Amino acid sequence: MARPTKRELNQLRASFIAGLVSYMNYGGATDEADPDFDPDFDPGYIQADINRCAKIVDELLASLESVAEKKSESILKAVKTAVIKLNKLNDQCDGGLLETDQREQLCAIILAAAKRAGLASDHDITEEWREW
Repeated sequence: MARPTKRELNQLRASFIAGLVSYMNYGGATDEADPDFDPDFDPGYIQADINRCAKIVDELLASLESVAEKKSESILKAVKTAVIKLNKLNDQCDGGLLETDQREQLCAIILAAAKRAGLASDHDITEEWREW
């Protein structure tokens, strides 16, 4: 993976957050006109939870933007902090906020941000601390 641009990170983040909002609003349906739309669907989280998740991601991205290049310890420390916060938030949502698709997107964001900060690794660096 080439070193991602800031724009690419922002696109990954925007897609991730949009997916959370869409699932919260429509469940497995694409919109209210979809025959699979269930107005009583409960995703297990609310907009405030999405906002908290976005803030954690934004804090991580900002933290990694300010890390001196190739400081693996600092990069991993920032990732660990974010993952632990995300674990706590997901627990507060009874595990409903970060399911399989969201986990994959979030890991892609974290790995891309770490790569941009200078981490020379392509493996899942969240796995050690991740509970989602």
